[in-house]
Amino acid sequence: MATGSTVHEIVDAATRLADAGIQAKVISVPSIRPCDTDALRAALTGCHAVITVEEHNINGGLGSLVAEVMAESALPATLKRLGIPDGEYAAAADRGYLRQRHGFDAASIAAQAEIMLRKAG
Repeated sequence: MATGSTVHEIVDAATRLADAGIQAKVISVPSIRPCDTDALRAALTGCHAVITVEEHNINGGLGSLVAEVMAESALPATLKRLGIPDGEYAAAADRGYLRQRHGFDAASIAAQAEIMLRKAG
């Protein structure tokens, strides 16, 4: 699940996962506010693991919105928020390098999904 310029990263990650025989749902969230929480809840239903990807601090954005919807709906999935963690700031560098450094490029997203699925059994 991603918003903005990181959507192509999750599309690429889903392709990598499909090549490994893993089915992944790609969900683009065009805006945090307003958000169609009913549609978001419906999209999350049936997912065992959810990864959110955003190109800024992980707090207060897409990951937080998804966590709230999952908690209020009692959806039993594991959530991993990918983005820039607290205490770190965006550096001036190539976008691809920064996404890789913070773990939200396509390869890192696919690897995180595989880790989550292994843990889920």
